[in-house]
Amino acid sequence: MHFDVITCPMRSLRKACCMMLIAAVVISGVYSEAAVAAAGNGPGSTSATTNESGQSEGLTSCEINFVDVRNTDYFYEAVRYLSCRGAISGYADGTFRPGNNTTRGQLSKIVVLAKGWPLVNPPVPSFSDVRQDNPFYVYVETARARGVISGYADGTFRPGAEITRGQLTKAVVLAQAWPLINPPTATFRDVPVGSAFYVYIETAAARHVISGYSDNTFRPGNPATRGQISKIVYTAITGDSGFRLTPHEQQTVDEINRRRAAMGLPTLRIDIALTYAARRHSNDIGPLGLCQHNGTDGSSPWDRIEQAGYEGFGRGEVVACNFDTAQSAVAAWWDSPGHYAVLTDPSVNDIGCGWWIGSNGYGWVTCDTGSR
Repeated sequence: MHFDVITCPMRSLRKACCMMLIAAVVISGVYSEAAVAAAGNGPGSTSATTNESGQSEGLTSCEINFVDVRNTDYFYEAVRYLSCRGAISGYADGTFRPGNNTTRGQLSKIVVLAKGWPLVNPPVPSFSDVRQDNPFYVYVETARARGVISGYADGTFRPGAEITRGQLTKAVVLAQAWPLINPPTATFRDVPVGSAFYVYIETAAARHVISGYSDNTFRPGNPATRGQISKIVYTAITGDSGFRLTPHEQQTVDEINRRRAAMGLPTLRIDIALTYAARRHSNDIGPLGLCQHNGTDGSSPWDRIEQAGYEGFGRGEVVACNFDTAQSAVAAWWDSPGHYAVLTDPSVNDIGCGWWIGSNGYGWVTCDTGSR
């Protein structure tokens, strides 16, 4: 076992962390890796901890009556949410037309209203083709001021041009001010490393805001429809991506909480961001037969937890390799002092577990913990 000192494991929390260090509060983190068995030689496990100590939006229910938006449509809740916030509207004939493409001007308005930003109305236009009498003027100017959109080399914005899936993704990621990730391996085969929208698409994919097609493409140059835009903007703002645990993930959390309850410890809440961080790691190291905390892209547990959008403090990570059931993985953790300490930490209140399962039925499981 070896230990590395991490004073501020999460970049976005450096200021608060260093402030507490100056106040002489001992909060430096410890990142540990337990010795593990090689994946081919039997089950192994590893754990990481940090000793940091350490925040959603609701909407009054309302109904929509678009004749072409059914409650079974994948974008239904997104359209309802955005419509009730006044960010989108339909047409005079009672339709929403979810399959219609969307323009750059329309996207600017949707994002600005959905985010609730104060409108900017400068006396001098930023773009030669979006003047003050343009219906999208204040929305385009507001989005530009926020760094969400930009124009072309000729000084135009082209508000009537159709927005592409790549442009949409970039605008949403910038609107959310998410830290950009740049993994060495592409998620989609038509968005290669180094391409124009790569870091934005990878960042959105890591947060499960976007998805691709069955042929593993994203089609960044395709126009984005009103239904797609509603879904992506809604998911980014609310974090509601239709999240569901797999049976193995649910069983792992249940077993951990069963054992904690027997010790008089409170139940850990399932956190979406922590689950995404855990899934990312298991899906990264599992297929390669690795059993470690560092990702193949060089990410640490704290990097992954931050990049997944967790709003608290990442506390710890445990990894189990080459196990076939949740119960056997948790039992192995419970028998290891380092892993046991992570999972029974009384300051922890959130957890997320993710499995990668091979063709032989054996899998790699990561659980990340946090507090807020």
